[in-house]
Amino acid sequence: MWRFVHITDPHLASERDGVWNNRFLCSMMPEVMACLKRDLQRLQPEFLIVSGDIVSHNTEEAVLQARDAIESLGFPYYPLGGNHDCYSLESRKWFTDAYAHRLPDSKTYYSFAHKNIRFFALDPWWVHNDGSLSPEADKNAAKRQQTNLNNMRWALPEEQFLWLIKELERTAEKTACAVSHYPFLPVPDRFRRPGYKFGGNLDNGKKISRELAAFPKMKMVLSGHIHTNSIQRFQGIYHVTTSALPEYPVEFRIVDVYRNRWEIKTQALSDSSFAERSLRPGHSYTAGTTRDRQATIYL
Repeated sequence: MWRFVHITDPHLASERDGVWNNRFLCSMMPEVMACLKRDLQRLQPEFLIVSGDIVSHNTEEAVLQARDAIESLGFPYYPLGGNHDCYSLESRKWFTDAYAHRLPDSKTYYSFAHKNIRFFALDPWWVHNDGSLSPEADKNAAKRQQTNLNNMRWALPEEQFLWLIKELERTAEKTACAVSHYPFLPVPDRFRRPGYKFGGNLDNGKKISRELAAFPKMKMVLSGHIHTNSIQRFQGIYHVTTSALPEYPVEFRIVDVYRNRWEIKTQALSDSSFAERSLRPGHSYTAGTTRDRQATIYL
């Protein structure tokens, strides 16, 4: 058995606190990262996947501070951009410059193999009001998304989709896992209730999922963005969305890889006070039900 860890939406290099579905406490992240480092030392994953919104503030200095915080965990890692990392061409350059030593070819989308799995890190683009796709958001998005994501949309561009299909055909002998900051699918109905804030999923996520079903070795899609733990199966693929580190339940995912299966587990930090500080009464549902917190994928 070997394992890797999925971390998402740490929103580092920020002191901004607020409310999403629970209290959103960027100010506690230095303490969270210190605790996470100790917990990872015990778990000993072979690498980390950090799937976007690594940084919160839109400055190059903040990007570098966030990178240093991820580096301080002491494990190899693979970074992806999210809406807070990649909202403009300038911010995309900050991202590729900061993580050049971790990106296989200095692109915001890439693939890598580890032992018997091929991973595909994706970089969806912004969808504008006229339906066009662009790597840049509209001019006010960076400021607006600090408080809400109303009317913001994303989709995987055709070029990346064709690249993904070609790569899957080329490496068809390996089991595969795709990673995207944004979920491919809408949040399951069991989470929807008055006041629940859903950040959105890929406009073309269901279409892509149906296309990926043609590749039986594609087993899982990892994502973040919605600050909720969710696992759902669609077209034979497990869609595993993980909650954000600065917000209840302050958790991450462990994937234990065996010869014949993957075991997905949800891991709380060893210090439960972070989750207690973030929880709003009546909002513990974002931690997910039992089926959102663990799964076994047979190969």
